[in-house]
Amino acid sequence: MIDKEKLCEKAKNLIKNEEFEKAIKIFEELYQEKPDNDIKNNLIDAMFAYGGFLNDEYVLEYQKSISIFKRIIDLDPENYRAHYNLGIAYFNLNRFEEALNSYEMAIKINPDYKHGYYNIGLLHEETENLEKAVRAYEKALEIDPNYVYATHALKAVRMNMDNSVKTESKTQEIKDKVEKLKSVLSISKRVRFDMIQDILNVNKETLLDIIIIWGKKNYCEIDGDYLIINKESLAQFFEDLNQNGIEI
Repeated sequence: MIDKEKLCEKAKNLIKNEEFEKAIKIFEELYQEKPDNDIKNNLIDAMFAYGGFLNDEYVLEYQKSISIFKRIIDLDPENYRAHYNLGIAYFNLNRFEEALNSYEMAIKINPDYKHGYYNIGLLHEETENLEKAVRAYEKALEIDPNYVYATHALKAVRMNMDNSVKTESKTQEIKDKVEKLKSVLSISKRVRFDMIQDILNVNKETLLDIIIIWGKKNYCEIDGDYLIINKESLAQFFEDLNQNGIEI
């Protein structure tokens, strides 16, 4: 007759020594022999330990961890932690849609699981859906206002969004300046420095740096207070402005 207690103790010691597969094999055999809840819970605990080990950044056995967490879900379909950890494995393999499905299943089972919302936020950040990331982090903080990771992540993503808006605004501002400059140069190839300075809205030192760059590319030359545009290179000058904007 099988001594269940001794085998369970042996399996637990194997887990302590990180011999997870041997421990899981013992619990699986015991569960097949007699599928009671105690053995099932021990088996699930062993697989969680192994799955976490496989998901570790120093082990990187994500594909193997997927099979482990799927087995837990077979045993306990409502185990939200198994769905969550399965999502982590998918995420680490860049299988983002499957990861999102797993995270969403975790929070469907346990709507108060803050880590699920936090990881959904991380996933949306990774896929550049920043507004969705914000909503996920905010939901995590609704559950736990003192959740430090979500607090920092929310602050960072909002800052990123602000910077993106500023960058887009700056890019459009530069485009507008380029178009205005091109319009002036299309009318006259001889333009006063102060007019160019006004168009570009830069100080004299910056304007000088810009003109030096243009001069090195043979786009223009200086004549007193005027900039003389080289007619032969005007087309190339405009193309350069379209591609690179105003180099400073």
